[in-house]
Amino acid sequence: MPKSSRLQMDQAMSLSLELGRLTQVYNNRLAQLLSDLDVTFPQFTILDYILQMGPEGTSVGQISQAVEVLQPAVTKTVKKFAARGILTVTTVENDKRQKTIVMTPDGAAFIGRLRAALLPDVLNCFENWPADKIERFSSDLVAFRTWLQDNRV
Repeated sequence: MPKSSRLQMDQAMSLSLELGRLTQVYNNRLAQLLSDLDVTFPQFTILDYILQMGPEGTSVGQISQAVEVLQPAVTKTVKKFAARGILTVTTVENDKRQKTIVMTPDGAAFIGRLRAALLPDVLNCFENWPADKIERFSSDLVAFRTWLQDNRV
């Protein structure tokens, strides 16, 4: 095997392991930051997605696909937060099995509190980074996430 291929394989494996470690450490960090608000990070991503969909709402299937959480977990999350008045769930007229999920004004305020709980930590993490490094990192993360979404396995 040519030396350059071996270096590429070593670098690819190193990147894969580092991304896995990063994901685990950051997910644990987010779980700690959100725990006082009785929300897991996957639940936060579900709620944030519903908020982004606006007054037209969305469905369990659309949420599941967008945030890559299994439908039963989405259904459980929707039920939990609908019971708390954060979401409204209505049945679609022509298909009683289909539900439309919309964020309530109380839900939007709740998302604001969740974001506020995360913001100081994010600011602290990148406090000493120069603006151009943050911009490049953000751009690279978006490009990588987009590639992963476009090339799902």
